Amino acid sequence: MNIERPDTTAAAGRGAVMHPATLAIAALFAFVVLAQGISAPFQKDAEPQSAEWIASIVRDGHWLIPSDAYGYSDRKPPLFYWLSGLVAKSTGGTVDEVRARTVSVVAGTALATAVLAWTAANVGASEGWLAFIFMLGTYGFASRATEALTDMLMTFLLFAAYCGLATLVDNSEPQARAAPRRPIEAGLILGLAVLAKGPVAIVLCALAASIYILIERRNPIAILRQRWPWQVFAIAVGLGAVWYVPAASIGGNKILRIIVAENFGHFMPAKLGGTGESSRPFYFMAARLMGGAFPMTLLIVPAALAFYTGEISAGKRRAVIWQVSMSLAVLLFFSIASVKRDDYILPAIPGIAILYASVFTLEVRGAASKLRDVLVAAFMLSPIYLFLFVALFPSHVPQVNLQSSDAAYFSIFQTMGKSLIALEIAWLVAIGVVIFAIIRRSAIVVGVAFGILALCLSLFWTAGMRPGLAAMRSVKGFIPIVEDHVKGDQLCIPSGINYELSYYYGAAVPDLANPRCANAAAGKPVYLIATPRELDAMTLEYRVRLKLIAKSNLIGGGGPPALYEISPSGANGGLKGAGGAAK
Repeated sequence: MNIERPDTTAAAGRGAVMHPATLAIAALFAFVVLAQGISAPFQKDAEPQSAEWIASIVRDGHWLIPSDAYGYSDRKPPLFYWLSGLVAKSTGGTVDEVRARTVSVVAGTALATAVLAWTAANVGASEGWLAFIFMLGTYGFASRATEALTDMLMTFLLFAAYCGLATLVDNSEPQARAAPRRPIEAGLILGLAVLAKGPVAIVLCALAASIYILIERRNPIAILRQRWPWQVFAIAVGLGAVWYVPAASIGGNKILRIIVAENFGHFMPAKLGGTGESSRPFYFMAARLMGGAFPMTLLIVPAALAFYTGEISAGKRRAVIWQVSMSLAVLLFFSIASVKRDDYILPAIPGIAILYASVFTLEVRGAASKLRDVLVAAFMLSPIYLFLFVALFPSHVPQVNLQSSDAAYFSIFQTMGKSLIALEIAWLVAIGVVIFAIIRRSAIVVGVAFGILALCLSLFWTAGMRPGLAAMRSVKGFIPIVEDHVKGDQLCIPSGINYELSYYYGAAVPDLANPRCANAAAGKPVYLIATPRELDAMTLEYRVRLKLIAKSNLIGGGGPPALYEISPSGANGGLKGAGGAAK
């Protein structure tokens, strides 16, 4: 193995306690970065339904079991909705996009700041700042800070609880006796995580700790002979029971079925009694994690190589492995689980950011350092490759077939103007800094330039591209036109449930199978919102009874939705005539 002198700014991991003022400034910076796009319109179903649960708390006082506009009960533990309800109540009582997403932004800010503080104290100050920048520059993390969903809050609480367990696992019973408050603190935080997402928080902590212990070549069963794991478990379960017990008692079998489906049905495959929804191949989570953590994932091979060659110092190894164990636990658990969703990668990102930050502070300059520099330089120079391709093979560019969302992104990209110029300038400056730093073997400078460029790219998407796409897809801008025509008459949809429509319309919109649509009084207008795809599923006899009132210019897989007036005979025979869409 060929090992040369160390990178000039690389140093052994020295723990550093961050000054509160420094953390406050970092938190403010993170908040500003993560809040970009917070007012973008809702699209699809997940966020609008979550906003309706928050509205159920604020408007109706349903704190225990909120329900959406269609009457369906909240399927998640309520901590996120409780906090969001308090935000809405204290700021005027209105549930809009900003208020529904505020808790996620605050949780994301707290998580990024906690990663900075923990990494600085246990790995090194340089690694802490790099991990902080990498977190903010990771689109898979930054984009979820402006989602009205429970995942960011759960991830912050899970990270805080897992960090609290680190000392207990490493020092076991003597440390627990010396500081009995630590199991209590870890149990309370873990219990809050249970109230945010469910018992999966306990499972992930236990699995991650077991992976760490096995990597350290210790027996995980030996930990169970100690008192503190059971204290942590009992406190977490007891705090979670604050909601689970009364909810199950009042909600009866309905809530019990939801709890079982959410906590066990999502893990088990459909043939063994699972829900069967969002079932994807086992490699789905790994692929999503690789894509969601880009460009950090370029460093996965240098990181693994640094551990193998010993380029990462012994003083950092245990702390880094501790956090990476959570990333491995998330990947393993959700790869095995039947239900796999994009949001599930979020708890894995802090550990990955800390791991990749340590790649820029290696003890010696060996194969890992050289490969790191090559990959970073290749990433920095990637726009040049694209430019050369367009210049040398211009005839191939029009042949690229884009999907609907990609075509929309491309159209938004063409209108970015000054933002695009600023990004290009940042990229050119970063290229110059990285080349100079590589020549000078200043690894920290390479890492900072790499992270800041990733941050600029992430901001480009979260502040511009993503909100622009949401505006092109969301029915928010079409609803005033619909309300102006429908007024107090009945509005319907072809089939199923549309939470995005119901949220912006302000009431549940039934489908054609509902008596309010199918049996409307003769002569009273009945209206229908449908996309071209939904119209194609209807019979010709039914479609001829539809009169086009207004058409939107929204994009989406089903085509732009439009408002139609249904003739009285069409309304009365809605289910039969539109059978293809209403079944």
